[in-house]
Amino acid sequence: MKRYYDSKFDRFIYVDKAATDQFWDEHWQMDDFRKAITSTPNSWVAKITKKYLSAGSRILEGGCGQANNVYALHKSGFDVIGLDYASETVKKIQTNAPELSIKLGDVRKLPFDDNYFDGYWSIGVIEHFWRGYDDIALEMERVIRIGGYLFLTFPVMSSLRQWRAKNNKFKKFEDYKSEPDGFYQFALSPNSVIQHFNSLGFELIHSKGLDGIKGIKDEILFFNKLFQKIYNSKNFTVKILRTVINSITAHHCGHAKLLVFRRK
Repeated sequence: MKRYYDSKFDRFIYVDKAATDQFWDEHWQMDDFRKAITSTPNSWVAKITKKYLSAGSRILEGGCGQANNVYALHKSGFDVIGLDYASETVKKIQTNAPELSIKLGDVRKLPFDDNYFDGYWSIGVIEHFWRGYDDIALEMERVIRIGGYLFLTFPVMSSLRQWRAKNNKFKKFEDYKSEPDGFYQFALSPNSVIQHFNSLGFELIHSKGLDGIKGIKDEILFFNKLFQKIYNSKNFTVKILRTVINSITAHHCGHAKLLVFRRK
C-alpha cells in the first residue's frame, strides 16, 4: 500500500484498493462467519462502553463490518443496532447471527429519528471518504441524544508519523484536483478531528492511542520483523508482552486513536 503525506491537512493518504461496498464484502469473506462474529464477546469495545453507559442503553455501530462488536455489546446487555452498506456482509450476519439487529444503510444518511441513540460507535470509518466526513459527523450529531456519547476511532497522525513526515520521509501529495485511483483511507490529524466535533457541540472527555506496535512496525524498518511476529502471535506470554508494549508506545506511536465525546 502506497502512502503520501498531505502537508496541507497534515495527514497521510493511503492508496491501494478503494474501500467500496464490494471491497468490504470481499474483505469480510470467511469460512466460519458465525465464529468470526462471536469470537470476542468481552471485547475492549464492550468494556469501554460500560464505563459510560448502563445496560439497556441504545447504541448504534455505524459501519459494523462483520458485527463482532455488535455481538459483544449485545452480550453485555445493550440495545444495539449494527449498520453497514456492504450488502452481502449484512445478509451473512443476518443469516449467521439472527439474534442481532443488523441493517443495510449508509452512515451519511441514517434511517433513524433525531436523538435516537444513547451511544454511537464508529470504528475505522470516517477515514475512508475522500471528500471528508462532514456528512457522517452531522448524522452522528443528529441521532445521538443530548448527554449521549460518541466513541470514535480512526488511523492517526501520531507524534512519530508527524516527526517522520516533517523530516521528508514520505513522498508529498500535491494533486488536489481529483480523488487518486485506489484511494483507501487517510491517517488523520487528531487535533483536526477534535476541533471538527467540538464545532458540532461534542465535548471531548477521553483520548487514547491504540496499537503502538503497528504504529512502530509500519514506520521503523528496524523493528518491522520482530514487531510483526509479536503482532501476529497467538502465544499467551507474547500476548501479555504485546499488551505491555502497546500501553507504553500507543500515546506517541499508535496507529490509531480512540476519542470519546459527550454531546452537549
